[in-house]
Amino acid sequence: MTIALLSLTAILGMAQTVRFKSAFWPKYLTVGLHSSVALMLLIFLALHILTSLLDPFAKLGWKDAAIPFGSWYRPLWLGLGVLAAELYLALVVTSLVRKWMSYKLWRLVHWTAYACWPVALLHGFGTGTDPRRAWFLWLNVACVLGFFLFLVLWRLSFGWPTHPFPRVAAAVLSGVAVVVLSIWALSGPLAPGWAVAAGTPIQLLRGSSGSPPPKGLPTARPSPTPSPHP
Repeated sequence: MTIALLSLTAILGMAQTVRFKSAFWPKYLTVGLHSSVALMLLIFLALHILTSLLDPFAKLGWKDAAIPFGSWYRPLWLGLGVLAAELYLALVVTSLVRKWMSYKLWRLVHWTAYACWPVALLHGFGTGTDPRRAWFLWLNVACVLGFFLFLVLWRLSFGWPTHPFPRVAAAVLSGVAVVVLSIWALSGPLAPGWAVAAGTPIQLLRGSSGSPPPKGLPTARPSPTPSPHP
């Protein structure tokens, strides 16, 4: 659900950027809907983080939710989720204080929205436990196709033919990214053995209830058995 809201927020953001309007879709509707969906996404993101921390399987702490790539559980893929969340929070904060910021700085920060979406998508495939479920696959396929079609066929076509080379280059790179993502998903999260390859601790896969070992502390060793002879 979070990736769907993020995709819709990004698409509405593109529409707002080009000041899209028509006889059936006034400009104020885009602005209001974009703000509402962005707020809903923020709520779902908070719930997603909270439920992940309460999940007894991965045993995540607040540090895992705040510092990218520092978790003991699937550090790369969980770290991408932390990074995407922090990028989105930066977008929200800068939008709230926009009137005190220069337009160039605000626009520069909001360019990260194009990075936030694919990073969140990779996090969902790499960390989630549902990649092989039909609903998960169809939801993500719809988000990818929707984002790609709006970005390439709609957003990049606005203002054509000004700046043709960057537009064509962005379209080609987007198409290549979709192909690479598909190949990676089929050979990675959708293939057997992904849990181990993704970095799931062995003790969790074996059903152990042990917690991650504290860093910097020596491992306790059993005392030697005293000899019966002096």
